[in-house]
Amino acid sequence: KRLIYIWIVQLFTLLIPLNVMAEEAVLSVIDFQLRWHHQFKFAGYYAAVAQGFYRAEGLDVRLHEAAPDRTPVEEVLAGRAQYAESNSEILYARLQGRPLVALAAIFQHSPSVLLARKDSGIYSPHDLIGKKIMLLNANTDADFHAMLLHEGIHPDAIDIVPSSLDFEDLISGRVAAFNSSLTNEPFILKQRGIEYTVINPNSYGIDFYSDILFTSEQELRVNPERVAAFRRASIQGWHYAMDHPEEFIDLLINKYQVPKSREHLRFEAETIRALIFPDLIEIGHMNPGRWQRMADAFIEVGMGDENFNLDGFLYDPNPTQQVEKLKKTIVVISVFSSMVFLLAAGTFWGWLRLKEEIRLRKIAEQEVRQLAYYDSLTSIPNRNNFMPYVSKQLLLAHRSQQRLALCFIDLNNFKAINDNYGHHAGDAVLIHTAQAIKSVIRESDMVARMGGDEFVVLLAGIQHPEDTHRSSVKILEAIAEPILFEGRKLTISASIGIAIFPEDGSTIDALIAKADAGMYAKKGYVKA
Repeated sequence: KRLIYIWIVQLFTLLIPLNVMAEEAVLSVIDFQLRWHHQFKFAGYYAAVAQGFYRAEGLDVRLHEAAPDRTPVEEVLAGRAQYAESNSEILYARLQGRPLVALAAIFQHSPSVLLARKDSGIYSPHDLIGKKIMLLNANTDADFHAMLLHEGIHPDAIDIVPSSLDFEDLISGRVAAFNSSLTNEPFILKQRGIEYTVINPNSYGIDFYSDILFTSEQELRVNPERVAAFRRASIQGWHYAMDHPEEFIDLLINKYQVPKSREHLRFEAETIRALIFPDLIEIGHMNPGRWQRMADAFIEVGMGDENFNLDGFLYDPNPTQQVEKLKKTIVVISVFSSMVFLLAAGTFWGWLRLKEEIRLRKIAEQEVRQLAYYDSLTSIPNRNNFMPYVSKQLLLAHRSQQRLALCFIDLNNFKAINDNYGHHAGDAVLIHTAQAIKSVIRESDMVARMGGDEFVVLLAGIQHPEDTHRSSVKILEAIAEPILFEGRKLTISASIGIAIFPEDGSTIDALIAKADAGMYAKKGYVKA
C-alpha cells in the first residue's frame, strides 16, 4: 500500500507541471512596444498585466521599452511587435500609405512639448531656427514638424538630431531644445532649480490625440478576435490604473526599478489624469471628426495627400459584420422552426425598440448636457462649462510654466438696444457678439457667456503681453461690426478687462476678479 501511495504522489507531481505547461501553451504571446522608458505614462498596460486582464483574454503580453533604434511604428510594421502605443505619428504614417490601425486614443490631449532652458532665449518655434534640437525622428515626432510648417518654418532651417532619450543633453546645453512630455521632464527641471520654457504644439493650432493604442492591418485581418481582446483588456487596465494610482507607483518602483521618486511619479499621475479626462470621457474614445481635423492639419502643411480618408484607419469595436452575421443566423433558425422564428422575431423587435429607446435617451442626455453646459441663446459654452475647463487649463499651465490670459467682456449701452428696439434685437446682438468673438480666437482658446451681456475668453499659450493686446483689439473690432436686424443696422461696442496667469493671480476667482475690475475701469472711461 505504501508503494502505491508513493507512486500516486509521484504521478501527481509529474502531472501538475504538465498542466501548467499546457495552460501556458494556449496563451498567445504578444509583444507590446512602448514609446519611452518605463513610467506612469503606461500605467494602464502595467495594470492589465499585473491584474491578469490580458491572461483572462488568453494573452501573454510582454512590454518593451523604446530605444533610439526601436520606435513603435517601425516595430509594428516590421512584425517585431503586434501592438504598440504612440502619438500622432501613426496618423502621419497612415497618410504615407503605411497599413496601421488606431485602436484607442488614451490621452484626449497630447502632452508632447519641446522644452528649452530659459537662459537659451527660446520662447517660440521661430527662436529654434539655426538651433540644435532633439526629436525621435521626422516620422515619430510628426506633430512638431506640423507645428513648424504651420508657423512657416521649414524643418531644414533647424538642426534636428535623433533623440538620445537622455534628458541630460538638454540640461548640459548639448542641445537647445528636447522632445519631452508635460507628464515627466518639467518635474526634473523644477527639482534641479533650472528655469525653462515650453513650446507646446497646442498653442499653435496643433491639438492632437496622444498615447494611441494601435496595431497593423495584417493583425486585424488575421486575428480580429485577438485585437478585440487586447483592446478590451488594455482599456480595463487603464480604468484600474486611474482608480489605483498609488498601487502602480509602488509597482514601478519595486518591479520595474524606475529611477524616479514617489513625488515624481505622483506628478506624472496627476498630470496624466488631466489629459485623459476619465471622469468625463470614455477611456479610448476616438472622434472621427477630430481625426479628420488632425489629418487636415498635416495635409495643410504638405505632409499628406489631399484625397486621404480615414477608411480602415479607425478601429470599430462593434463592426457591422457581427450584426449581419446575427441576422443570417436568425434566418437559418427560422427555416427549421416557426416557433423559433416567432421568438427570434419578437426578440429582434424588442432589440429594435431597445435600440430606439437608447437612441432617444442619448438624444435626451445630449439635450440635457447642452442645456447644462451651453448657452441656449448663443450655443457657446456657459459658466458651468467654462469654470471647470479653466481649472484644468490652470493646472496644465502651472505644470508647463505657460501663461494664460482671461478676458472679461461687457457690452456698452446694451440696455439701450433692448429699450429702443426690443428684446429680439438684444438677442440678435448677443448672438452676433458670441459669433464675432469665436471668429477671431484660435481653436485652442475658449469663449463663454457668463450671463446677461457678459462674456469671458480664455487665451492659451500666451508668450508675450502684446499677444494678448492684439487678441483683445481683434475681439473689440469684431464686436463693433454692424449688425443687420429687420432692415436696420445696429452697432454695439464693448469694454474688456484682462488678467494674466500667473502674474495677476493663480486661481480662477482671482483672475476673474482682476479682469472684472479692469473691465469696469474701461467702462468708466467709455462713459466719460
